[in-house]
Amino acid sequence: MAAERPEAEDLQDEVARLRRASDEERVRNAVLESETRRLKRENRRLSERSEFAEDLAARVREANEKLEILHSLTKELASFDLDGVLEVSLKRIPYLVGARYASVYVYERAQHRLVLKQHTHGHEIDRMVDLAEAPDSLMALAVRRREILCIDDLGRFRAGGEGPRRPHRRNYRTESCVVAPLIAAGEVEGVLNLADRFDERPFDPGQHLKMIRQACELVAVSLHNARLFAEVQRAARTDSLTGLRNHQAFAEALDVECKRALRYGSELSLLMVKVHFVGLVNANYGHPAGDALLRAVARRLRGNVREVDLPGRTGGTEFGIILPEQTLEGALVVARRLSDVLAATRADIGGGATCEIRTTFGVAHYERAGGGSELVQRALEHLARAREAGESIGYGA
Repeated sequence: MAAERPEAEDLQDEVARLRRASDEERVRNAVLESETRRLKRENRRLSERSEFAEDLAARVREANEKLEILHSLTKELASFDLDGVLEVSLKRIPYLVGARYASVYVYERAQHRLVLKQHTHGHEIDRMVDLAEAPDSLMALAVRRREILCIDDLGRFRAGGEGPRRPHRRNYRTESCVVAPLIAAGEVEGVLNLADRFDERPFDPGQHLKMIRQACELVAVSLHNARLFAEVQRAARTDSLTGLRNHQAFAEALDVECKRALRYGSELSLLMVKVHFVGLVNANYGHPAGDALLRAVARRLRGNVREVDLPGRTGGTEFGIILPEQTLEGALVVARRLSDVLAATRADIGGGATCEIRTTFGVAHYERAGGGSELVQRALEHLARAREAGESIGYGA
């Protein structure tokens, strides 16, 4: 009996030890499970941070690309070439917002209309929009409000079917679009339209509006500068009294036509017109009356020739008309018609007074020798001989 008791105690001790070991194992397992859960949570946080960092890096790369495009756009738009400005605009700006279609209209103030200049559409699109006749169009609304319309859904924007009209609506994949007036120096220069993002998601004002506004400001300033430059150029080549080409512009155009006629063997004729008694009108009624007489002559000349014919004021009381593709016989027909028209006109010279228009024409045909100045000289010689002979028209080769 005495020998059995230590053995039983040993068994109890072993059982207790095993229980302790089991408890310790459970504690270690619990600690390991807790640590595993902690590590999993940490991994998830690290994964989320990595995804956030990757997303942030992607957004930074995208923002940098767009900034580079804007920077490039700034340099490329530093031009007075209207067509070049519009071409660059439609190449760069749609990429900024992922737009499939883009168009630019230029605003013509005098006619209160928008005229299409450039587009990337592959379907029908209006070439001209009269804002007075189409006040319910999206572009008319944008011009009227002078703010960018960034529309995510045109149906909701129209508020139950009443509202701005979108022409050719069936040609677009989505109901989202951007209509941006191009405003510089307080004046509307045109309208930029963007439609159908490539991912077919709507344009987002929060994401896209700032970028579009920055790009539109650049384009608007470029259009404004191009328009002013064109006006300055036009003014430098236009007679301020009559609106016709001035002496220099007329001479340059005549030289160009002479070279064309020489190169292609085509016909070319020239009319020179002398207006008589302008000095007498100035003496009796004042210089404004003489100016009115010259303006009346210019209107009749411009209104009674072909679109391809080029009238100009070449001197104080002297006009010229370049007649491309016109034989001497054809030029004589034109001269007689214009002479009859002017002779039948009584010019309003102000103050209720009118006066007759008396002119002499000189007609010359280009014989593929010499330049514009020689052709003018021959036409003036024919004019002088006709005047001395008391005839209204003088002509020759």
